[in-house]
Amino acid sequence: MKDPELELRTAAEVEARQVAEEAREAEWKQPSFLKELYLGSFHLDLIHPFPEVDVASQEYLDFRDRLVRFLRENVDSDRIDREGKIPTDVVDGLRELGAFGMKIPKEYGGLGFNQVQYGRIMEMIGSVDGNISALLSAHQSIGVPQPLKLFGTPDQKRRYLPRLAAGAISAFALTEKDVGSDPARLSTTAERTPDGSAYIINGEKLWCTNGTVAELLVVMARHPDTRKISSGGRGWA
Repeated sequence: MKDPELELRTAAEVEARQVAEEAREAEWKQPSFLKELYLGSFHLDLIHPFPEVDVASQEYLDFRDRLVRFLRENVDSDRIDREGKIPTDVVDGLRELGAFGMKIPKEYGGLGFNQVQYGRIMEMIGSVDGNISALLSAHQSIGVPQPLKLFGTPDQKRRYLPRLAAGAISAFALTEKDVGSDPARLSTTAERTPDGSAYIINGEKLWCTNGTVAELLVVMARHPDTRKISSGGRGWA
């Protein structure tokens, strides 16, 4: 007798593998850096483009120094852990400093830092308080700014990146109760409205990083036409 649950799980595993295979390089022109690393060969020439370490610009150093002073003078990690939330005055202070727009281009009101500069800043923040590190990281790395930078239309960027840089907090929703964080097994769907002007999201998420304080969200869901995984955000999808 066939087990429906086992068949469903097997089908999901097949789809998960298919998603992974579709993400592979279609044609390998050079050796794999990770494969060679596991074999004991470190080929730095395979890292391309190699990130330029620009951490000496005066603008970056000034921001870092202001942020360090702010964190030392205003952040009480014990209080944040005890109360389970970051005080409003701390969030407002981060907004005034421009911390929510570190990776957003200057033309949209952000600081325009590259990945190395952003990484150094987040490393410093994490040494002070992990809660603030999670807030700013989720907002800029998996929240709305990054996918909007990479895939948004010019109009969407003009409408929302300045708002995000100014401190409109964004969130990320992927995980589901019986799915975990496996995108290939998502049950949440995004269905088109009859006039095609919007989507209706149907589903339930288990976690939503930054969800309790966010204005804009990235919600992972299955596309109604292709059935592939896509993402949408409240107010910008």
